Amino acid sequence: MEGWTRRQVLAQATIAAAVYTLDPHELCCGMNAYAQTASTESFELKKVGDGVWAGIAAERYKVNSNAAVIETNDGLVIVDSHSKPSAARTLYKEIQVVSKKPVKKIINTHFHWDHWQGNEVYAQGNPSLEIIASEKMKEALLRPNSGVGGVPFIETQIKSLPGEIAKLKDEIQKAPNAATKARLENNLQQAESYLKELQNLKPAVPTRTVSQTMSLQEGGREIRLMLMGRGHTDGDLYIYLPKEKVLVTGDAVVDRMPFIGDGYPEEWIETVAALEKLDISQMIVGHGNPTPKSHLVFFRGFLTELVGAVKKHGAAGMPLDEMKKKIEEELAGKYESGMSKYEGGRYRDRIGGNVEQVYGKLIKKS
Repeated sequence: MEGWTRRQVLAQATIAAAVYTLDPHELCCGMNAYAQTASTESFELKKVGDGVWAGIAAERYKVNSNAAVIETNDGLVIVDSHSKPSAARTLYKEIQVVSKKPVKKIINTHFHWDHWQGNEVYAQGNPSLEIIASEKMKEALLRPNSGVGGVPFIETQIKSLPGEIAKLKDEIQKAPNAATKARLENNLQQAESYLKELQNLKPAVPTRTVSQTMSLQEGGREIRLMLMGRGHTDGDLYIYLPKEKVLVTGDAVVDRMPFIGDGYPEEWIETVAALEKLDISQMIVGHGNPTPKSHLVFFRGFLTELVGAVKKHGAAGMPLDEMKKKIEEELAGKYESGMSKYEGGRYRDRIGGNVEQVYGKLIKKS
């Protein structure tokens, strides 16, 4: 499949001047600028079933998603391709250690930038490659201003990154110590490299879409593509291997604080509850290490209590800033430890944003 040029990207949609900025605190998978992160692209392959691996992305300022690698009799199916081509190439090198089979299919779980912008690497390597996603996901990829992802968002990032780079350079000059300076210089290098990749990106969009749950029979393996309802986005696709009892969730389930900006909080709770009915031994989540099925209960519990608290305090007329502080303390005892395992996406860093996002969807609208 031929990638799109930047000119074609611009022809596809007009980019509004004030869309999203690239403040790493605000984006779906952003990293605190002062967090310790890996200096190079890297993935750790963790076996979660016979011929099934989780490609766990190292934490980086310019973040990558996790991937699932599924080996069949005659090839490989990879779920999600990260934020950029260099990351996809790095994971592919790791995959070669466990299997030399060709990549025949890519499946994208949703439209956020850090899960699909590496598609082009696999498309260039295999002209007959299938890229599979939900219909809603492909629509979001091509729609102007659909959220923190999609083809038009590439140009948005290109426009925003010079300002982010300038800010990092300024912070480096003001760094209070050598360790902070080194972290910021690492972040600057990542931002500059990322900008160069975006400027040359040839987006490879899905070649096949699904509108309802179905099963693929791939080289002796059943791969179930499941549409369970709206949650993290409108169009989340879950990949379930019934024999191996492995579920791949994308960012609809993560092992840290979720991003709710493009989500549907109340429906998300119902979707996670539906996933709990599946026979699951391991889950490959969008970010963080593989988790057991019990994580679904914990994750759903957080969403449920967050939504309930926002609705309760909103009905009482509590101002948003006060609500953020109140809910942060109310939920900390049960959720702070489990939601703070990694530098990126810790509870205290994100709970205020979660409250604001739910407030904007459920209280402010009404």
